[in-house]
Amino acid sequence: MRIALYILKYWLPPSLCMGLIFVLSSLSHPPSPDVSWEGIDKLFHFLAYAGLSFWVMRAFLSINQNISPHLPWVATILIVILYAASDEWHQLYVESRIPDIIDWIADCLGGLFGTLTMYIWHKLSKRFQINRSII
Repeated sequence: MRIALYILKYWLPPSLCMGLIFVLSSLSHPPSPDVSWEGIDKLFHFLAYAGLSFWVMRAFLSINQNISPHLPWVATILIVILYAASDEWHQLYVESRIPDIIDWIADCLGGLFGTLTMYIWHKLSKRFQINRSII
């Protein structure tokens, strides 16, 4: 039961995020707000992959093993970069969709941002807990 709760708490959010990205990528005409800014889709790519990397990094940080402190970073960034590449490749097979290297770059930058955000949050929360225990 503990393992099921652990998986639900830490690994379900990134899995759902990946699923949502896949479903939206499978649509010939994915929904988007009626905004006339050129390149606004790059912002959506950035935000989607920032969210994905945040959840993936959170899941990797939940592993309570004696692992290198760099492993969650490297694993998260590698997963996000490869998933973004597979998403663009997947669009080759979707009617009216075209893979775009600029989309992939926006995905990767969002992934780096989300990973960094979770890393900072993790470090600050650890520092806060340490200071709180002193009081």
